[in-house]
Amino acid sequence: MNDPKDRTGKRPQAVGLIDRVRQFAQSHHFWLLSGILLLALALRLIALMDLSGSIYYDFMLWDERLYHEWAKKIADGTFYSSSVYEFAPVPAYFIALVYELFSPDIVYTRYANILLGVFSCYLAYLIGRELAGRTTGLLAALTAALYKPYILYNIVPLKTSLSIFLFAAAVYFFLVVFDGPALPKALFLGFFMGLLNYVRPNAIVLVPLFPVLILWHHRQMKKSWTSIAAVLILYIGGLALVHAPFMIRNFRVAGESGPTTSQTGIHLYMSTFPDMSKLNFVTTSPAERGVQFAIEASRRTGRRLTPRESSAYWTREYFKSVREKPLAYIGELFRKTLKFFNRIEKGDHYHIGFLSDYVKFFKLPFFSLWLVMPLGMAGLVVGMTRDRKYSALAAVFGMYASTLVLFFTNTRMRLPVLVILIAFAASGARFLCNRLRARDLRQAGIYLAVAAAFFIIEFLPGVARDDPTAHYNTYAIILDSQGRKKEALDHWQRSSTVKGRYSDFANLSLSREYMREGDYRRAFYYLDRIADDSFAAAHKYDILGDLLMRTKQLQKAVVAYERAIAINAGLVAPRRKLVKIFERVDPRRARIEYETLAYVSSFYDLYGFKR
Repeated sequence: MNDPKDRTGKRPQAVGLIDRVRQFAQSHHFWLLSGILLLALALRLIALMDLSGSIYYDFMLWDERLYHEWAKKIADGTFYSSSVYEFAPVPAYFIALVYELFSPDIVYTRYANILLGVFSCYLAYLIGRELAGRTTGLLAALTAALYKPYILYNIVPLKTSLSIFLFAAAVYFFLVVFDGPALPKALFLGFFMGLLNYVRPNAIVLVPLFPVLILWHHRQMKKSWTSIAAVLILYIGGLALVHAPFMIRNFRVAGESGPTTSQTGIHLYMSTFPDMSKLNFVTTSPAERGVQFAIEASRRTGRRLTPRESSAYWTREYFKSVREKPLAYIGELFRKTLKFFNRIEKGDHYHIGFLSDYVKFFKLPFFSLWLVMPLGMAGLVVGMTRDRKYSALAAVFGMYASTLVLFFTNTRMRLPVLVILIAFAASGARFLCNRLRARDLRQAGIYLAVAAAFFIIEFLPGVARDDPTAHYNTYAIILDSQGRKKEALDHWQRSSTVKGRYSDFANLSLSREYMREGDYRRAFYYLDRIADDSFAAAHKYDILGDLLMRTKQLQKAVVAYERAIAINAGLVAPRRKLVKIFERVDPRRARIEYETLAYVSSFYDLYGFKR
């Protein structure tokens, strides 16, 4: 795809704007690359400055708070858990290192993510350069620098920036090793691949794929078995440098080990229920979800399960649900495949469209998925028919994308693989220019047809819904934390009115707020809006018990609390309330409930979350 020769095999004369641009890029690529990286840094700092004037800046969202607290404990030496890692540990240790170097302030995580973002733009350049030369590399770096979701996730204290950086590093070293022995870089490939596994566990599928592709290509190039063996040994060595400490730690503290976290089976099972109605036995809190899955699995099996056993149990339940309704499952996979290619940048923490109403920087017309996806897929298709390197990278893209279709396709999960699409988009755009300059309308037409097909796919109606309810709820929670009660109530009511995926969370919050104000009529009203088969049903009955206690209906309150824990056996609060009630009216029952409470709380202690 580098070759600008026409069909006669002759290289056309360098005339026109395209040729002058290409020649300028070739002769000034160092300064152009430096300018692009400085632009990337400047844009992210400006975005952070604008974000700092919003209410999002000083409030840590769910995963942000979890990793912040975990990193602080690592940094001060107080972290302890007798369980295998439930969450990806590398981000926690990375943030802990930042805190050790500076101080345990979340702002330093934001700065670290910005630096990772700039390095990711440089890696995009290296990937593009390996694919199709320095001009393509510059286009890839510029696209990454101006890609709006990258900018957003480079300024928030989530692990997304780290996952993008590590994925880009792994892809770059793969391309280098794919082309030749590059023995030291095979070690780096294994090292970055190992780190990526402990940031995005679904990346484990790439661990065997990389050596298979390298072996295939090197044999095609008639490389000796000795050189191939050396590459593979160094690759495995790099993996071992990362995996060994974590696996040894898991075995020492829990007697279990494995190459990923203990939530694989849980996430697999969750992925089969897009409406969440059958997941009402757990909360959506990341700090509690894994524990409650283990409690529910233990309840169903009649014995206490370890985190690994719990993951295995939910994996079996996943395959059971697939066997029961195979056609429905295949249909869901097809829908999720279309969803992967859809233009909507669906965020579970931050939503660019919603956020832009409060952080005006994101109103600016930077690159978005609607442009990158069709150009990238067109570059992939035309490239893999001409170059083995493109075919290998297309296989990496396809394998990683398949894990997203299998699990979750939201923006945070999709962003790492966009590194490959950005490189394909840059090389494809250059390919199109070369074909047009050579008057090769057939090849140019194929590229444009593929791009048009994926453009249509990403705009298909009804595939993905841009549901704002989670973001209304989050904004309301932040407002409420700042004492801005009226504004918080307004946003919860908006969420409730929409009747979206997370509207029931708003109904819960509204009921709590009106109960605190003594407006019991409205409190009951918003609870009644939550169906008994809702994923929020357990919390509904917990709050209903509180309301009934306030209105002096003791027996009905007991029934409500019992209903809450019947739905979600891992809830602690309603069990504590039952213990207090029975201590007054039924001491024997109080002892039974206390023992159950101690058993349930022990799961949280095992996972390192004290209750």
